[in-house]
Amino acid sequence: MLMEGTLPGMPVVAGRMSVLLATDGSDHALRAARFLARIMGPLGPDQGVIHVHTVLSATMEPTSYLGDLSDAPARHEAIRAMVDRATAGARQVLEEAGIETTTSKSFGHPPDEVLAEAESLDVDLVVVGRRGVRMPAALMLGSVSSYLLHHATMPVLIVP
Repeated sequence: MLMEGTLPGMPVVAGRMSVLLATDGSDHALRAARFLARIMGPLGPDQGVIHVHTVLSATMEPTSYLGDLSDAPARHEAIRAMVDRATAGARQVLEEAGIETTTSKSFGHPPDEVLAEAESLDVDLVVVGRRGVRMPAALMLGSVSSYLLHHATMPVLIVP
């Protein structure tokens, strides 16, 4: 539980807090949303917002991006459905906790896109779940969390 007051040398966030939660719809991302809901608690309309962002990439569902130009409406619907699936669980957890959310999406390389979105929104904090896909999770962070940890100029919270 967060307590009022600050530790010496810790910055105080005044006004509206802006947080970016990167999600791909995985259990790791949902765990990060649950943790964020616990530490943020209910936020009034002037206290903060959590931006739920997902990056569409060829690794999510490669067949979604193939097709003729004539199937543009179907491709747009497939993209909308993927974003809804990727963000639905996190939004539900946060909104049930009384936290205002927005959603956004981008297409490309997830680490670059999450950082670009965080910078464009000028968020106070980026939150991601740790996935650790290439090696056992206990030994290595996932590529997105590792990249953010080394390149972000704002604080990054990685939820195991």
